[in-house]
Amino acid sequence: MKILLRTETRKLFKSPAFWLIIILYSVSIIVILSGAEAFMNKVVGDAQKNSPIPIPGFSLYAYPDIWHNLTYIAGLFKFLLAFTVILFICNEFSYRTIRQHIITGMSRERFFLSKLLSTAALSLYSTLLIFLTGSILGIIYSDGSADVSSTEKLHFLYVYFLEVFAYLSFAAMIAFLTQKAGVAVILFVVYAFIAEPALSFKLHEDISWFLPLKTFGRMIDVPNTSLMKLFGVNFSETVKWADIIMTLFYSTIANVVILFKVKLSDF
Repeated sequence: MKILLRTETRKLFKSPAFWLIIILYSVSIIVILSGAEAFMNKVVGDAQKNSPIPIPGFSLYAYPDIWHNLTYIAGLFKFLLAFTVILFICNEFSYRTIRQHIITGMSRERFFLSKLLSTAALSLYSTLLIFLTGSILGIIYSDGSADVSSTEKLHFLYVYFLEVFAYLSFAAMIAFLTQKAGVAVILFVVYAFIAEPALSFKLHEDISWFLPLKTFGRMIDVPNTSLMKLFGVNFSETVKWADIIMTLFYSTIANVVILFKVKLSDF
């Protein structure tokens, strides 16, 4: 397994496109998370000017809610990682490197495992990026009363890893099924941003609850800030086991489809 991961990372690290995408993603996440509180409080400040009641400001970086807040915000941009997965999987077909791997003795199962490990590694990188960014922001903006070493709500990071892994597995499945980057990106965008939201709106709630991408995103709900509570809006502050189980189920289905595609296709 270490050899597969080393081979896959060596291949990715040699690609200028990979570094460009990862640097852009990392910088975007750091900038967005660092500026989110200032942006939200500016919106609240502008709203106070025309509000007959005082609207409280709030901190996105206060412990322990920081992990819920940041993972929710970062989850909105995981599609950038999905594009990365699609691009590099489809490149395997475009440059026929998958055929070369198989000719030189790599089994189809090991090739599938290498892509699975790459997806997991990318999910782990994103999770660690959120953790490091959140830790620094939490220390900088801490008022001294919070315990920055507290592990309360740290489980949102584990759930975030699962959410990103499931999302990337879904993107990888589309890439393997189409084998063409342009087609895969278009299909993914159409389904993720048009088709599934439309289905979620049209279908009964009991049915739309099972939609895959909706399930992934539902694990980390909108954080309950003081602004939400002021208007009597309450979202879930816990992660439901039903959503975790459904996400694991969809991840398994996506990767089983990929495995069968790899085993049965004539590359």
